[in-house]
Amino acid sequence: MFLVIKVCFVRCSHVRILRMLRMLILMLCCLTSAAALAAKPSGLPKPETRSELYQLENPILQAQELLKELGFYRGEVDGIRGPALENAVRNYQQTHGLKQTGTVNSDLLSHLENIGRVRALIGRLDEVRAQRKKLARQALLSDPRTRKLLDKPKEEIADPTRDVSFCFKSPSSSCLLQEAVASSRAVFEDDLRDWALGEILAAQVRAGMDAAAMETASRIQDSRLVIAALTNIAKTHAKEGNLEEAMSSLTLIPMAERRLSVLLEVGQVQLATGLKEDLLKTLETVLKDSDSVVSLQDRLFLKIQAAQLLANLDKERALKLLNDISQNAREKSTNGKRVTLLRQAATAMASIGYPKSALQALEELPNDETRIPVLMAVVRAFLNMKEFEAATETVKRISAERYRTVILADMAQAYWDGDKQNEALEIVAQAQTAANDIKLPFAKNFALSKIAASLIHIAGQSHDTVQADQAYLVLSSISDGRLKARGLWNLANASVQHGFSMTKADLDSEVEKAMDAIKSKFSRAWILGDIADQHQASGEFTQARKAFEMGLKTVENLKNPWARSRALAKFGAVIYRLD
Repeated sequence: MFLVIKVCFVRCSHVRILRMLRMLILMLCCLTSAAALAAKPSGLPKPETRSELYQLENPILQAQELLKELGFYRGEVDGIRGPALENAVRNYQQTHGLKQTGTVNSDLLSHLENIGRVRALIGRLDEVRAQRKKLARQALLSDPRTRKLLDKPKEEIADPTRDVSFCFKSPSSSCLLQEAVASSRAVFEDDLRDWALGEILAAQVRAGMDAAAMETASRIQDSRLVIAALTNIAKTHAKEGNLEEAMSSLTLIPMAERRLSVLLEVGQVQLATGLKEDLLKTLETVLKDSDSVVSLQDRLFLKIQAAQLLANLDKERALKLLNDISQNAREKSTNGKRVTLLRQAATAMASIGYPKSALQALEELPNDETRIPVLMAVVRAFLNMKEFEAATETVKRISAERYRTVILADMAQAYWDGDKQNEALEIVAQAQTAANDIKLPFAKNFALSKIAASLIHIAGQSHDTVQADQAYLVLSSISDGRLKARGLWNLANASVQHGFSMTKADLDSEVEKAMDAIKSKFSRAWILGDIADQHQASGEFTQARKAFEMGLKTVENLKNPWARSRALAKFGAVIYRLD
């Protein structure tokens, strides 16, 4: 019996030993294989370790990393919740107006990731700006005539003790523009100062002060804005009808797309003054030279503008050019830019009198946002062609109330001028009904201002006090002070110009109250400057002078140097024409 037990024990031990040996051999084989794979330079991906999996799945760690990147968290990035993280979360939530819970959840992580993406986008934009500044600087340095514009004068400081009361008592373009320059010296942010200097420069050109304009250009810090300023000089000369000066100034502009934009401005003047042969030569130059523009979008947009001018000389050729541009956009541009170019080309087709061609192009536009500008251009084209039924059918395709209301207001004027008075008044009523459904406040106010403008037009044509009173009621319902004041001014001016009276309002008093109610003095001055400019351009000098004097009183009281310098530049240009 003892022998049997002993033999059995020995056999069982051998079995266990054999099993253990087999396990050891298997483990050695696995280790050898793993070592061989590790040493082998294959393209196999490295397996995820437990720590990597932990990082991917740990929201605490993710929050720590994002908060640290944004400067809110200064502790260890270890995936462990603690007081330092809770304080960082609370500070972040307080900074961004969120409920201060101090806890990490999916909403917090989503907010953090979005902020990170915004910062990354800003970083990329800064890189693009820096590159463009560098290219602009190189372009200016390449020409001896523009190189000196980069030699910036020593820092200037505005004299706060200067007395300019005489300038407001007896205003002239020279003193107002000098004060604009002086005010700009107190603007310390480079971007804002450059903005103001660009507007001062344009006003100086309008007032015939070219040497002063070039000196102003030399004070602009951003090389890109120096080039924009040179472009502005040339364009302003063109708008003023000084074509020789425009062409001379154009040679200073180092970038092809900007030179060509000036030529298009020259073309507008040539068209207005009947210089058709000169216009054709200008357009041929634009179409030829635009091929040298690097950006496809800039190149094709220049050609779209050229096609719109060309339509005044040869409509069929202009349409063919727009079709070629559309095909070029389909073949060579990326999705977002392709849609933009196709929309611009289709809108141009409508504007030159081919609304049906524009409607065909709508099929390639992806949504209402991109189609609506084309549809509105198509409606206006049909109205110009007196195809009222086609215009009415097209309006039905505009789904957004805020846009349909605006185009209905335009339609009412066109119907009235087309001897369809009853239909015009019905359309005004439709527009008012549609305006009531607009949710966005400014969009609603803008639509109401367009309806009022149509009623003022109808009142002026018919000398009908009923329509004038209706326009006044519509304007009274506008909550935006700027739109309301401007509309009331237009109503008052129309009542004088067309000889109709109001039954319910003293318009001069209403205009003054509405202007005074505009909270921003700068906005008030800017609106009055625009009004003065428009009256002057229309030969209505009495009204222009009235708006100028009202606006100048506001400008005198502006304290912000950026706003003051811009407003002074505007009024300096206006009075030059009035004088």
